[in-house]
Amino acid sequence: MEIHAPDRPITGWSDAAKHLAIITFGVLIALALEGTVSWADHRMLVREARANLIAEISNNRKELDGLFANIEREQKELEAADRVAQVLLDHGELGQLDISLSWNFAELKNAAVTTGEITGAFGHMDYAEVKHFADAYDLQGQFLRSQERQMQEFQTVFAFIRRITQETPPSAASIEDWRGRINGALAGLTFQEELGRALIKRYDELLK
Repeated sequence: MEIHAPDRPITGWSDAAKHLAIITFGVLIALALEGTVSWADHRMLVREARANLIAEISNNRKELDGLFANIEREQKELEAADRVAQVLLDHGELGQLDISLSWNFAELKNAAVTTGEITGAFGHMDYAEVKHFADAYDLQGQFLRSQERQMQEFQTVFAFIRRITQETPPSAASIEDWRGRINGALAGLTFQEELGRALIKRYDELLK
């Protein structure tokens, strides 16, 4: 904004007052225009942030749907492994050993939240709306931590299988420990599914 000096000398108080009034009016108009432009920029920033969040949540929901499609199979595989452990404890014949274990995970993103924080978009959104998004992403963080713990449990269960095929069989104590790990993995799957269902509910509330 530029303020120019009068093009002729000021001759009296009335003339000075007139020029001051013109300058003041011009300053107010410039500030109003600047405020309008800033408001429009903030609204655009909020719209982009909201669209990014909704798109990301929609993709995360699809990831969870794919995960749930495999949970029942994973449970059956762990139950079969538990039966193998029982046979080993009973000193029974395994016959042709066939243990199949698989593990799937959901790759849930949070880039839209990080972008919203960096650009300051959340500061221009309604508190209630920001809270709804924050609640969903907080629960998503809990789910991802649970999924990571579940992966560690599964790795322990899977690693024991090679010991079964070795010439020296594993001890009864180690087999009991393996069974405990298997049961822990089964319980973890159940908890993971419940947490995931709750997360989908949060997602759906934001997507409707």
